[in-house]
Amino acid sequence: MSHRQVFKGALLLTAAGILGKLLSAGYRVPLQNLTGDTGFYIYQQVYPFITIAWMMSVYGYPAAISTFNLETRQERHSGSHITLYIPIFIFLFFLNGVVFLVLYFGAHRMAGWMGDPHLEGPIQFASLLFLLIPFTSFLRGSFQSAEDMRPSAVSQTGEQLVRIGLILWFTYTFLQQGKSLYDIGSGAALSSSIAACAAVLILILLLLFFYRRHQIHFSLKMISIRRMVKVLFETSMIAGLNYMLLILLQLVDVFTIIPGLQEYGLTLSEAKAEKGIFDRGQPLVQLGVVFGSSLSLALIPAISKMKARGTGNLEEQSVKRALKFTCFFATAATIGIILIFPSANILLFKTNVGTEALRIFMVMILLVSITLTLSTFLQGLGFVKRQALLFGLAVVMKGILNVLLIPAFGIQGAATASVVSVLILAAAFALMLKRYTGLSYRRILPWKPFLFSLSILAIIVLMMKLLLLNGEVNHRMDVLGYIIASTSLGALSFFGALIWSGGLTLRELRLFPYGKQLTEWVVRRRRP
Repeated sequence: MSHRQVFKGALLLTAAGILGKLLSAGYRVPLQNLTGDTGFYIYQQVYPFITIAWMMSVYGYPAAISTFNLETRQERHSGSHITLYIPIFIFLFFLNGVVFLVLYFGAHRMAGWMGDPHLEGPIQFASLLFLLIPFTSFLRGSFQSAEDMRPSAVSQTGEQLVRIGLILWFTYTFLQQGKSLYDIGSGAALSSSIAACAAVLILILLLLFFYRRHQIHFSLKMISIRRMVKVLFETSMIAGLNYMLLILLQLVDVFTIIPGLQEYGLTLSEAKAEKGIFDRGQPLVQLGVVFGSSLSLALIPAISKMKARGTGNLEEQSVKRALKFTCFFATAATIGIILIFPSANILLFKTNVGTEALRIFMVMILLVSITLTLSTFLQGLGFVKRQALLFGLAVVMKGILNVLLIPAFGIQGAATASVVSVLILAAAFALMLKRYTGLSYRRILPWKPFLFSLSILAIIVLMMKLLLLNGEVNHRMDVLGYIIASTSLGALSFFGALIWSGGLTLRELRLFPYGKQLTEWVVRRRRP
């Protein structure tokens, strides 16, 4: 495959992934509005299981299957042929079948560990997804081994749309029928399994559409289980590591927040609502991270070149530019969203409760964005196992801090635990990259233009608050105009201040949409 094909394929999957994240973050706002904080809490308790399964079916397993297929073939077909290795599917079905059995029959015990026995049903419905992801993973991996990324991108977008539509439909219908919030949670969990069935159908239709019968090959060639396990876990780790950070931290919250809040002095009913309030921050952070780290798409060519050379040499300017962009835009997103609280809380979730904890949690936008950018380069250097170890240590630290801080500070303690654990992880990644590459972090950021631009952003947002908000705000429509004006003007003023103050070089400006026109405008403005 040519470098151009590698880049286009990676770009297509990344674009589909970004769209999927936007959809995933967006639907949880109306879900909370329909069910309230307690209903939102119920869904968020099973959300990590669903998302881990979905991410493995989209990123982890297909990458492993594609790698194994390419290594197994005696002769490599062109991209116009596709080979389906049946033993790989059998192995994958067995592996996920075990996970299903553990979750389904262990649901009662897990619900007890979570501090809410009524979650048994939603967990069991969520476990059904593990019986279906072998089908989607197998087909996606087979397509990718034929160097065809289109079906993976189309199917994952279609799956997300079906899932979101069904979740909202089940929620509305069950509310109309007067069913319990736990029934609604079960329906939402079941939606993911139905959506996976839709993805299988889409993939089969695409297989028949793109390939004629004589181009589809079935193979019963026996495989080495040991080799398959090695490829599966190593490649899945590489493909899925970056996508799992927020989910793994959320999984820790699933098992620790309710017991911790009860120690804090809340009843179970109060703790469930409080956990739902804390979970309001999850989609906001997810959206912020998509914005803050989306420019790391610029890393793809650099990583591809580095792998093609077969060396561990990094282009230092590429790393510095990626970190610079990430810090610029993730910091702006973090400060912007912190400043528009509690208005954002009221607009999206109807009330302003939990604002202080959510403000703390928004720092995750900056830290996770930096962590993912550093992680991308470390993966390119082959430090996957060390990264996985550090990810694991961060998750353990999050659990320890939750146990210590939540009984003392409530959901503010949970937010602080997340921030501290990811801060330490980002620092560890930065030190690792510096140690093994000699990278210098000095002069990455032009501090004066950066701080000047952030100050302009803060001033604009605060001025909009003074001009557009009069006194206490009690209704979401009171803040709609303010948020639209402050976010749009704040973003434009920040970017304009960066350009005006020299925070972005002319070469960097050319990387943006309409970069040529921007560069010409700046050159004209700077002429005496």
